[in-house]
Amino acid sequence: MASGGDYAALERMISAVQEFARLPELAAPIAAQKVGEELHRTASAGQAPDGTAWAPRKKDGGRAMANAAKAIAVRAVGTVILILLRGPEVFHHFGAQGKEARRVIPSGTLPAKLGNAIRLGFVPPFRQRVKGGSK
Repeated sequence: MASGGDYAALERMISAVQEFARLPELAAPIAAQKVGEELHRTASAGQAPDGTAWAPRKKDGGRAMANAAKAIAVRAVGTVILILLRGPEVFHHFGAQGKEARRVIPSGTLPAKLGNAIRLGFVPPFRQRVKGGSK
């Protein structure tokens, strides 16, 4: 017959496993921060989210959209990572009015580096739950 301590340990284990259901909710803010860092890095480097370089400016061959990183905002809304693009960069992103498209935020397939950024958001809350603590 099991002692009272064994039941308490089992209850703690069950509670820890139930906490795993909250991982997406706990990971989203961390993942959003990491996705934002990656998007700001690529935009600051004059690149699309997949790392391809933007076409240079037509008028002088210089780097296009030097301030594009400032137009990107990323935040978590529940378990969703919301990526916002504001300002004239939106027109560049879509190539409006006959301009060449210069992607600033992901469209279609998620680039591997952004997928990795999302996965990294799960690491801290997962490790915390594996160690038995919850916050």
